[in-house]
Amino acid sequence: MKSVLIVYNQALTEKVETMLDRLNVRGFTRWDDVKGRGTKSGEPHMGTHTWPAINAATLCVVDDQAASKLLQGVRVLNEKAEMQGIRAFTWNIEASV
Repeated sequence: MKSVLIVYNQALTEKVETMLDRLNVRGFTRWDDVKGRGTKSGEPHMGTHTWPAINAATLCVVDDQAASKLLQGVRVLNEKAEMQGIRAFTWNIEASV
C-alpha cells in the first residue's frame, strides 16, 4: 500500500475530487487553507494580500496500482492547469489499523 499526498491550489479542489471518484478512490482526508510555496517555480500560496492564493491537500492510502493511477491523474491535471499548481508525493505504508 502507498500513501499519496496531493497538494494543489484550492481552485482545483473539484477537479481533484472528480479524479478520485473516477479512479474509485473512496477514502481520503482533505485539509483546506494550506499555505506554502513550491521548490522550483510558481508563486507562493500564502492567503495574504501579497500572495492571495491558498492550497488544499488531500491524503489517500491506496494499493500500489491505484497510487500509480493517481500520480498519472495529477500529471494530467498539472498539464491542463500548470499555473494553478498541483503536486503529488508517495510513500510506503508499512501497516495500518
